[in-house]
Amino acid sequence: MASYQVQVVFNLGEVSQYIFPLVQAIGDPQEGMKATVIEGTRGDGVIVIPGGKKSQELRIKGILLDNDGYVDLTTLMDGLRSAINTDAATITIRHYTGSTWQIDRTWNVRRIDEIEFQEDNMRTDSIEYTCRFLVTGY
Repeated sequence: MASYQVQVVFNLGEVSQYIFPLVQAIGDPQEGMKATVIEGTRGDGVIVIPGGKKSQELRIKGILLDNDGYVDLTTLMDGLRSAINTDAATITIRHYTGSTWQIDRTWNVRRIDEIEFQEDNMRTDSIEYTCRFLVTGY
């Protein structure tokens, strides 16, 4: 059975790594193009004016679990906030094959929003988080 982890590596002189805990969902960026589509009102067909590639987003959702109550969970939240900043980074999806790590996908990204935490949570045992990134290279 393979063990999956998502890893963010910041490349700013020195490499620091943060492995997202208990990832529950990761959405693959959807490719598309920015195009202006003009549809006629009386005839069939359209005019398509190409406009380049569409921006792609990557969302990572997971859960932080505490070991020692409210203070531990708050510390984990602060650690996630400080580790996942808005600098350019690389997100790698990899799996363990029993002896080595195999890389499945890699994206160059920037975090574009604040990290979202579950709103209706008393921080007593776990909290869900969502990180949104803009893919800058693929």
